[in-house]
Amino acid sequence: MKRLLFLMLFFAPGIAAPSFDEMSEAIARGEFGNLRSVVISQDGEILYEQYFRGSTAADLHQVQSVTKSVGATLVGIAHRKGLVDLDEPLETYFSGLYDMSQAALADKRSITVEQLISHRVGLEWDETSTDYRDPLNSTHQMIDSPDWYRFVLQRPLAEPPGANFRYNSGASVLMSRVIRVATGMSPDRFAREELFDPLGIGPVRWELYSEEGPGTGLTEWANPDGDEPLGFGLWLRARDLLKIGELYLDGGVYDGRRILDESWVEAAWTRHSHAGNSDYSPGLKWGYGYQWWRSVFTDTGGRSWHLFFASGWGSQVIFLLPELDLVMVTTADNYDWNGPDVDALLLTWVLPELAPPLDSRFDGAWYDTATAGQGFSMEVREDRGQLVSFWYTYTDQGAPRWFLLDGSVVDGIGEVVIYETQGGRFLQNDPVVTVPWGSGRFIPRDCDHMDFEIVSSEVATTLPLTRLSGDCYTPPGG
Repeated sequence: MKRLLFLMLFFAPGIAAPSFDEMSEAIARGEFGNLRSVVISQDGEILYEQYFRGSTAADLHQVQSVTKSVGATLVGIAHRKGLVDLDEPLETYFSGLYDMSQAALADKRSITVEQLISHRVGLEWDETSTDYRDPLNSTHQMIDSPDWYRFVLQRPLAEPPGANFRYNSGASVLMSRVIRVATGMSPDRFAREELFDPLGIGPVRWELYSEEGPGTGLTEWANPDGDEPLGFGLWLRARDLLKIGELYLDGGVYDGRRILDESWVEAAWTRHSHAGNSDYSPGLKWGYGYQWWRSVFTDTGGRSWHLFFASGWGSQVIFLLPELDLVMVTTADNYDWNGPDVDALLLTWVLPELAPPLDSRFDGAWYDTATAGQGFSMEVREDRGQLVSFWYTYTDQGAPRWFLLDGSVVDGIGEVVIYETQGGRFLQNDPVVTVPWGSGRFIPRDCDHMDFEIVSSEVATTLPLTRLSGDCYTPPGG
């Protein structure tokens, strides 16, 4: 009880919940285009959920190329079941439709499933230099063709398969055939049985984009199977997109049920494409995995974060930030919007409100860069909600001074009583006396930085601490 009272003397209880009122007003004013929904969860709890421009939580929205991330997830589920081998060639899946020895197809036979899902198929393809509605766009041309699979497979090779990354919706469409042959089901049926139903996702719809609006787009698929395309065309609710994000953030487990292998999630987020094998990736920190994008970026406060995301034309996005255990989903009709996109929304309005909670990821050594040679060691016992730290510093005369910090984690912040140690001799069993000296709070800013607020009769200050050892988050694939 004394320890609790000591803490209460120095710190006001409770941490204010994030306020996103100004963000809602900015979205409503159209500062980020025609956003329809924004949903944010942290640690599996909804922080924010708002719908705009007449949309509701029950509305299905066309998620465009987020369909690719769902499609690759289906391949991952089939892989977990032993139905798909990533090293298998496309000939295994398409020889039942076409004579793969034909001149136009023969050099595509050895393209593997992994090259397909990482968009390293080597085909001539350009869907990034023109709008999707432009007849010169490769995806537009595929949609206009009588057989989408054949159109993709007959494209000339621009480079050896596996060598370089080139964003290719046609490659994603070929995943539909992989699912059909591997499972004996259509992509929609397999998705319902193995992904949508277990996650409580539905209803769903498949329909292509139409400028005339919902209900006027293509719903019949020009491939010999008639199967739904896994490159685009899926319609989901915003909450359902959130569930897919949480599945990945939780390592392939949803509501206690394993859907994907954790190794698949890691592979899906590994940088299979980068500036070294692509002229599309905008920097060394960017990359493309198994139809998920990844990046490292700095927010407006100078904090660094790892970001993984599924992205669709028109600002359909699932953002994942593992260090914050955060999922952010947007749906929109930003097909002709040239202003700030939803990444700016994340940077400007969302992240300034959030910080990672103090937990065992922060175990290790910390120090103030202005006082090298002094520092802290820390251990957080999450099972007990306990925090123990040792502070190694010096007196004004340069003699060693040692503090014990003991406390707990409250609302993601470490609250401790600081005890100064007295007595004891080197390698001797002398009693060590701990005397209450003050109180402190460890407040994380990002994975490698936190502030330590100190209040005592001797000093009241804040030390900016930098990580010296340990890792808060190690991304897959470097």
